[in-house]
Amino acid sequence: MEQFIWRQLEFVRSQTLKLVGSIPEAKATVIPAGFRNHILWNMGHLALVLDKYAYNYTGRSSELPAIYQELFANGTSPLNWTSESPQWSELLKVLEEQPKQVKAALSGQLEVSVEPYTTSSGYRLETVGQLINFTTYHEGMHFSVIKLYNQII
Repeated sequence: MEQFIWRQLEFVRSQTLKLVGSIPEAKATVIPAGFRNHILWNMGHLALVLDKYAYNYTGRSSELPAIYQELFANGTSPLNWTSESPQWSELLKVLEEQPKQVKAALSGQLEVSVEPYTTSSGYRLETVGQLINFTTYHEGMHFSVIKLYNQII
């Protein structure tokens, strides 16, 4: 089961990278009419959420600069940013490296219990593996948003 979770994480992230790699950087910071975020925000949010679930919720320190929490946390919007965001190329690099880093840090520990965490959608996560597996569902939702934004911009 462990290898399945790592393969799934790598597959989902590779699909996200393939999608964002096909999007012109000029579209990255355009907020579509009626929305509050853009493609770059979604990319940063994906990096932040995997980082939180893999590190913070397992008792480890974040691997990302603090600015990610300020800019990309749930409920934030580029409409309210007062700090400069990471560049497109930096976000691409973080997204590319992150699954390997998470796997290196947590390999062999997916069955370890964690302080139970209930997601905003009401799903209770109780092990390291459940945390990591849930991030693939989350990333799939944002993949769809990025794809939609790319189509309507």
